[in-house]
Amino acid sequence: MAGTARRILVVGAGITGLTTAHRLATDSQAGNAPDIEVTVLEASDRVGGTLRTGPLDDPVLDGLGVDAGADAFLRRVPWALDLCDELGLGDELVSPTARRASLWLDDALRPMPNPNVLGIPLDPDAVDAGLLGPDPDGSTRARLAGDGRPDRELPDGDASVGAVVRACVGDRPFERLVDPLLGGVNAGRADDLSCAVMAPQLLAAARSEDGLLGALRRAGTAGDPTAPVFAAPAGGMGRLGEALVDRLAGAGVTVATGNPVTQLERDGNAWLAHVDRAGGSTPFRAEAVVLAVPAHVAADLVAPHAPEAGRSLAGWRHASVVLTTFAYDRADLVVDPDQSGFLVGRTEGLLMTACSFAGSKWAHLDHPDRVLLRVSCGRIDDHRPAELDDEGLVAELRADLATTLGVEAPPTAVRVGRYDRSLVQFPVGHFDRLAAIDKALADGAPGLVLAGAIRHGVGIPACVRSGNEAAALAAARVAGLPC
Repeated sequence: MAGTARRILVVGAGITGLTTAHRLATDSQAGNAPDIEVTVLEASDRVGGTLRTGPLDDPVLDGLGVDAGADAFLRRVPWALDLCDELGLGDELVSPTARRASLWLDDALRPMPNPNVLGIPLDPDAVDAGLLGPDPDGSTRARLAGDGRPDRELPDGDASVGAVVRACVGDRPFERLVDPLLGGVNAGRADDLSCAVMAPQLLAAARSEDGLLGALRRAGTAGDPTAPVFAAPAGGMGRLGEALVDRLAGAGVTVATGNPVTQLERDGNAWLAHVDRAGGSTPFRAEAVVLAVPAHVAADLVAPHAPEAGRSLAGWRHASVVLTTFAYDRADLVVDPDQSGFLVGRTEGLLMTACSFAGSKWAHLDHPDRVLLRVSCGRIDDHRPAELDDEGLVAELRADLATTLGVEAPPTAVRVGRYDRSLVQFPVGHFDRLAAIDKALADGAPGLVLAGAIRHGVGIPACVRSGNEAAALAAARVAGLPC
């Protein structure tokens, strides 16, 4: 780039950081942003964050790539879809072939109600009796047949998912259907999670004149019930990270792994990022720095300049999860080809929180001789996975699979993926807390931009959205600096 180019540093090469760099480079080349030089520094030895696709140690699978992290993204929001189109991946996108799922409740697999929104049944007549548990007077089912108006006043502003759903449809549907689903997505307790972040459509519906159920049913009739909900590149979600890295290389953006940023220092209108390399710390000067890293990492970097922001970020809770992939001989395990998997409620006493039937869910993973399972465990209030070594963890999960699916035979391959402090928890009032952090950064550390899952929620679209927004903020920052 030209000698007058401003430098922007992106710390972190997960999906958020790579998207930020891509957006900055693309907008600069198109003349929609200042002339800038972009560098991405990643502490670990790989890029892509939790987007990982790779083979299992099973020669029969012949190198078949299976996702070790996220395996899809939501189609109903635009950010990830738009990015895939921009990167030339649009024609590669596929959707799950199996769309039905179940819940493990009361020692049995029970089909999720259809239709449902985040587990809330929209047709009470389509709800398996076992899902709701004992309902001798029919009051639970009767309430689900109503319009779902809250039976108590909802708080102004934000509220927990639990407060909204309990008020509108009762405790039992929330505890037996909604909490297991969100627990599988976020590894949190839905009674503690912000509805404004996790399920804004529920908050809006609950406050509408139609009531929660009435509004959701009306919205459902306006959409296409056969439209796919999720999408992914046919080769796995790792393709998205690879495509971003390829595009960045073509744009002249440096992406360097093994470069942990350990300290940020003010240098006039710019920042010096101290990078821990072999032989000592090396400073990197940039006019703006995007922190696309977990909250606890960002906390250490911003605390000397914006103490309030540092304290708030350091106190943010994250759940640690483990995703273990199993391959079984098809002769030893039969799963329903129309089922994508099942969720497990927190009251069931199992270690696992969810099990995905990868071969039923994705056509390219439907192997003639192997059944592939992706099993999740770990919650914000369940630290057992972290206390077990890999051998002990696999033994516990195999026992859970024997209980739920009846498989006693040993797997042909196992891969354990641990994600420490990976899932952000979003308490009620999340956006107010985030606004206070942003103000503290603007006042005490201008030019530092916070990005990542902490902004809009977990999930690939939310991270892509955050990357786009961070790029715009960083570009605006350097555009406003004197030459």
